[in-house]
Amino acid sequence: MANLQIGNMQGLPTKLTSFLTTLQAQIMHVQNKTDQLERLAAENARLTTELDQARTTIANLQKQLGSQSASEKNFSEILLSNPAGAVGAPDKNKEPGLEASTWASKASVSLPVTAPKMSAVPSARRIAASVHMFALPSEPSGYEYVYIPRSRRLKHKEVHSSLCTLGVDSSRLLDINFPARGVIGVLVHVQYADAFKAKLTTASVEILDAFDPLDPDNVADPKYAPLSTHELANTAAMLHHDRCLQALQFLRPHVAIPVGHFFCEEGWISEDKIPTRTTFTNATAGTYRGSMGVSVLISPHCPYAVTQIPMPSKYALAVKIGSLRIVCLYLPPTMPTHDVLHILSSIPLTHDTILCGDFNARLGSVTGDYASNSCGLALCSWIEERFLSVVNADLAPCIPTYIPFRNNYEISSIIDLFITNMPLINPSLHIATDLSLGSDHRLLSLSFTYDLQHSTNMPPPLRKTWNLSHLNEPDVHALYAHIFTQNSTSLLSTLQEIVLNPLLTKPDIDAITDEFNSLIYNSLNSSIGHRPSRPNHWKSFWNVALQTAADHRNKCYKKWRLAIGIDKVVWWTKHKHAQTEFRSQVQQAKRQSWHVFCQSMERDFSKATSKIKQLKRRRQP
Repeated sequence: MANLQIGNMQGLPTKLTSFLTTLQAQIMHVQNKTDQLERLAAENARLTTELDQARTTIANLQKQLGSQSASEKNFSEILLSNPAGAVGAPDKNKEPGLEASTWASKASVSLPVTAPKMSAVPSARRIAASVHMFALPSEPSGYEYVYIPRSRRLKHKEVHSSLCTLGVDSSRLLDINFPARGVIGVLVHVQYADAFKAKLTTASVEILDAFDPLDPDNVADPKYAPLSTHELANTAAMLHHDRCLQALQFLRPHVAIPVGHFFCEEGWISEDKIPTRTTFTNATAGTYRGSMGVSVLISPHCPYAVTQIPMPSKYALAVKIGSLRIVCLYLPPTMPTHDVLHILSSIPLTHDTILCGDFNARLGSVTGDYASNSCGLALCSWIEERFLSVVNADLAPCIPTYIPFRNNYEISSIIDLFITNMPLINPSLHIATDLSLGSDHRLLSLSFTYDLQHSTNMPPPLRKTWNLSHLNEPDVHALYAHIFTQNSTSLLSTLQEIVLNPLLTKPDIDAITDEFNSLIYNSLNSSIGHRPSRPNHWKSFWNVALQTAADHRNKCYKKWRLAIGIDKVVWWTKHKHAQTEFRSQVQQAKRQSWHVFCQSMERDFSKATSKIKQLKRRRQP
C-alpha cells in the first residue's frame, strides 16, 4: 500500500481514490517516524557504549589520582627531612637510578585536581531572618508611612534606586507611592522606621512628619477643581483607599495580610478588603475570567417564580421552581476528595432534585469515559448510596463534555454532569461538541417534561430598576426614608400585633413578604423614580461583519472536530486564528461605537450637557 502510485488509481471512484491517497500519505508519515526512531535507537546504543567507556576511564583516573595523593604525601615527608632536595636535582649520596623511581616519575606528572565544592556561607541578613522566625515577638509591631519631598516627577524604580544609593535596605521598603504633588510615601515596618529616618537625615533629606494623606489640599487634579471642600476630602480618602489596595496587590501574602490590618486600623480601608489566603489563591487562577463562580441565568419569559435556596457551601448555588430544586456546582480540580464529599453531603436531597455543573470527576465506565480519577470513584460511591442516576450515562454515553487541544493532541473527558433522584419524562440531553464558545467545556442542554405542582402560570416578571446611587444624596435619602416610614405604619402594626398576641395559626409569611417588598418598590418610585429597562437588543455595536466572523470561527471549529491526522492541526490553527480575529473585531466594533457616541455628543450640545450632568450626579457622592 505504501508503494501505491496515483497513476494506478485511474478508473477507481473519486472517494476511494481520495481515501487511498490520504492513507498512502499517512503510511509514508508513519514510515518516516519509524526510520527516525531506528536512527535514534542506533544513536542511543552508540552513546551507551561511549558512556561505559567513559565510566571505565574515570574509574582508572580515580585510582591513579589516589596513588598520586599517596605519592605526594611521601614526597612531602622526604622534602621535610631534606629541604634542599628536589626532583630535578637528586642527592649525590643517593644510589644510581634512584631519580628514576616510581614516586619520582609520578611526582613530576601534572594532573588536574578538582577542588572540593565549598557550600556558600549564608549572609548576615539570611541568618538574622532565620533567627527571627524562631524568636518570640518582643519588639513593637506595626507599619508606618514615611513621607519625603521630591523635586520632580519620578518613577518607582528611580526612587527605589536612589534610596539604595543612600544606604537604605531595599528589602525593608514595602510600598512606594506618590500621595500628592511633590511628596513620596514609603511604607516600612516600625522596627526599621528609626533606622530608615536616620539614613535620610544623614543624607540631608527632609522628613515630612506633618503630612496628612487625607488632606483635601492633596487633590491637585484640575478635574476636581469645581468640588467643594467636603467633596475634596471624600475624593482624597477615595484616592488613598485605592493606593492602599494597590499596595496590597504587590505584597507577598504573609506581609499583605498584616499590612491590610494596619490599613484597616487606620481607617483607610474596610475590613472586608483585608486579603486572605483564599484571595491570593484565587488571584493566580486568572484575573479576567473570575474564580470559583457559579451563576444561574433565568429567562425573563419564565412564567414561574424562581426562589434562591441558601447553601452552606460557596461552590454550590441552588434555586427552586415550584417543587423542583436545581443545584448548580463547581468543584475545582485541586479540591481534595474529602472536601468534595463534604460539599455533596451538605446538599439537601429532597424530592425532585437535579445536580448539575462541573464536577471534575471522571466516572469511567459509568458514563463511557475511557478513564476515571479519585474524585470520580468517590462520586460513584456517593451516588450509589443515595440511589441517584447520572443523566449523561443514559442519554449521552461516551460523549465528551471537556475537549482541550494541547500540543497538537486532543484530550477529552466527561466531567460536566447531570445527576438526579427523579424519573425524567421525555428527557433529551444535547451536548454541543461542534460549537466553539471560547472554552474547553461544551454546552450541555437538558430538557424534559415536568408538572410544576402548586404553581400557577403568571405573566413574565418585569425587572424593576432604579438609579440607586441617588440614595447617597442626603435629600433623596431623607425623602425615601420619610415615604417608607409613612407607608409602613400599617405593616408595622400588623407585625407588632403578631409578636404581642401570637395566633394559633401561622401567619402567611409570603403575603407579609410581598407587602414589605411592595413598600420598598413604591418608596423607590416616589423618591428616585423608576428607570426603564434596556431593550432586548441593546448591544448596538453588533453588526453583520461580527456575525460573519462568529460563523467562520464555528465553521473552523467544526472542521477541526471532523478532521483526521495532520489536518486536525491545520484546522485547529485556523480556528485559533479565527477566534483571535473575531475578538479583535468585537473590540474594534466597541471602540467604533464609542467614537460614534462621542461624535453625537459633539454635534448636539444640549445632549452633551444633559449627559455630563447625568455623569456628574452619579459621581457626586
